[in-house]
Amino acid sequence: MNRTERVTPFANGLCKVLLAAILIALMPAVVLPAAAQKEERPHWFGTSDDRSTMLAYGVPDSDYVMLHFSCTVGKSAVSVNVQDEESRAEPGATMQVRLSGDGEQVEFSGKAIPNEDSGGKDVKGQLPLDDALRRILTAKDQLEVVVDGHTQRYDMDGAAKPAAAMLAACGAPKPASDLDVTVTNKAKRSLHSFAYSEAGVNSFDSDAFGYEPLEPGASRTFTIRGGRNICTFDIAVNFVDDKEECCSMEKPVGSQDLCENNAFIVHD
Repeated sequence: MNRTERVTPFANGLCKVLLAAILIALMPAVVLPAAAQKEERPHWFGTSDDRSTMLAYGVPDSDYVMLHFSCTVGKSAVSVNVQDEESRAEPGATMQVRLSGDGEQVEFSGKAIPNEDSGGKDVKGQLPLDDALRRILTAKDQLEVVVDGHTQRYDMDGAAKPAAAMLAACGAPKPASDLDVTVTNKAKRSLHSFAYSEAGVNSFDSDAFGYEPLEPGASRTFTIRGGRNICTFDIAVNFVDDKEECCSMEKPVGSQDLCENNAFIVHD
């Protein structure tokens, strides 16, 4: 019995040591994936270049972005895209959006855009870069987004740095070489995009109107980066085709010195 009493504590201690060793050996396999997964969780992040900048909430380098704000350097307007996974609005229906934070609130409306990934709807709009929007995007606690009565709340932890970068870029002076162009659609069909190329180069870039085609009688102003270094452009337009999912082929419509006259009118 004496011998048994001496061996039992040793066996118990050995079991504890072996268990601890096993846990230590397994720990990297448990902790490292969790650390890696942290980057896959939705959070605030930003991207920017010398022309544009964005503040977003979601997973970087993925299609899972629930909310984002963007602007072109020197532009006093901010584009907003909100994802509402709960919305059952019909495609094209008008959706009302309210952003609130730090005692301020701003509103806009836009058409419901189907989101195949979430099954809900996206809604896009533009807001002026005023003091109210600046305070909302730099709120210290929460950003509240209400879409057609559905409330989303975003913790602003981690938003300060990318938000400051975006707001600084939006408020920066526009490069002197940039050229603002106003397109007016006097055709009978909706305009999908306005394509332009340096005269004689035949390498077209395009300002697409996306989910909001330029309707007959409407106008839109956009910026050609570095356009004042070129001035004369060959121009083509794409119309929305009711028989197609998107658009007709590009239709050349001539050349114009857009520095001399930056208004371009599209006819049938």
